Amino acid sequence: MRWIQLYLRSRRVPLALGVATAVIVLAWVLSSTYTTSATINARTASLTIMLAVVALGATLNGADDALDHTASVNWPLRRAGHLLAAAAVITALLSLSTLTDARYEPLALVLRNTAGLLGLTALGTALFGAALSWVAPLTWTLVAVLPFLGPSRDVRVQVASWLIQPAGATAATACATVLAVTGLLAYALRGGPLRPATETTSDR
Repeated sequence: MRWIQLYLRSRRVPLALGVATAVIVLAWVLSSTYTTSATINARTASLTIMLAVVALGATLNGADDALDHTASVNWPLRRAGHLLAAAAVITALLSLSTLTDARYEPLALVLRNTAGLLGLTALGTALFGAALSWVAPLTWTLVAVLPFLGPSRDVRVQVASWLIQPAGATAATACATVLAVTGLLAYALRGGPLRPATETTSDR
């Protein structure tokens, strides 16, 4: 399985995984220290998930764009597997908090927000490359956690602030599902755009 080690190293996965883990642990420590609630609130959880997703989103492109598009490798399957693995890792790290007194829950909200934000990041990668894939999830998350937005029955509000809506909110769930599926398909089928050789040389 040497190719897996080479693949993970070329994508800087160990570094990204370390950053994602550190963000999740830091948010958990702060919530445990400064709040008495057993559930980490939706705004904190959403910001934490977004930062973890952004960290792993940097791994969606390799250093060699030509290699990432070569016909000798089944890239659509590999890209889809990479994205699904990232979702599983983030969800698993967040779920470890259920063993403690401060938890990222409910699980449905964790799954929805992780899937939606990863899909949005993957879509950004397919359109603009991994270097800019953080823009959309960061922007949408900052809008969603604005203090004047909250749980609502208004469809427009649910879509704008889908990250902090209750797990059973239909429009919020639909929005996250569309982002997840669209991002997965776009990234798996297209990958990232080819960059000029001058931009990739320094990454190698």
